[in-house]
Amino acid sequence: MANQSNSTFSIAPGIFNKEVVIVSCFFYVIIAFLTVFGNGLVIGSFMRYYRLRTITNYFVVSLAVADIIVGVISIPIWISILLYSSAEIGEVVNIVYNVLDLFAGASSILHLVVISMERFFAVVYPIRHRNTSTKVYNVFLIAVWVIPAVACGSSIELKKTSREANMLFLFITFFVVPLFVILSAYARIWHTASTRIQPLQQSSRTMKRDMRIAFTIALVIGFFVIAWLPFFTVQLLLVFCHQCQPEIYSKGLLLFVKFMHYSNSAVNPIIYAIKIPEFRRAYKQLVELCLCCSKTNEDNSRTAGDLLSATEMHLPSYSIREGALSP
Repeated sequence: MANQSNSTFSIAPGIFNKEVVIVSCFFYVIIAFLTVFGNGLVIGSFMRYYRLRTITNYFVVSLAVADIIVGVISIPIWISILLYSSAEIGEVVNIVYNVLDLFAGASSILHLVVISMERFFAVVYPIRHRNTSTKVYNVFLIAVWVIPAVACGSSIELKKTSREANMLFLFITFFVVPLFVILSAYARIWHTASTRIQPLQQSSRTMKRDMRIAFTIALVIGFFVIAWLPFFTVQLLLVFCHQCQPEIYSKGLLLFVKFMHYSNSAVNPIIYAIKIPEFRRAYKQLVELCLCCSKTNEDNSRTAGDLLSATEMHLPSYSIREGALSP
């Protein structure tokens, strides 16, 4: 994905005016903060509360790690590319950005696919899902990290021979196929959930559950497409439509498509964690715990300061008393 960054998205000073760069960087910083904070809450909640350690949530936490890489490494380096020239940044940093941006983005997308497949398996084949060995899920957890690493190496080599082939490889592997799998999985989930419930036996609770499933499906598919479709569309046009390049290669468009696909990393915790009641409660408890710890540390600091002040106040009288007792 970001593999094309050097040729299409690396920006030198002067292409954008100062005001555009400052405003853009402000929004990128917000996205980076939300990405790290939101996914940090996911990981913290998972580590602290044992009840959250389900099969699904292992994939959710792994996804959070991939998104944190985007917030901690990819977005800051992209901001540096906007602010400084390639010569100032250095070739090594550019290479690191290209590789890690592609790796983190591909890993994040594959996590969405695996989570969709796991939910499909749990809803459509619940008994088989419960009886499946944890080794199978461990294989998938490893795969969502190994496949992007292999894809990075393949993409770098493929780009040397053909940019068009490389772009098609990335587009099909990390957009078309994932989108097809996600749509198919959630379509089957929705069909199974609706056919298993008899209309006459539906209660208000069942109706709410169905609506929550439908809303979650819409969020998963909608945000994925909204976040990544502009990026891949622009990349395809830049590679295959040379006549379109003067119109496509615009300042605002380049900033917009990068912002959109980075924002997917900030939205993922909302889709996959906040919609889960257990995570929602864990978030609240974790934030309250942090606030209480902060308040306790502040109170302890004040208490220590008061004790120190009181000790200093008694020291002179103690010295006078010792002086009076000494010969």
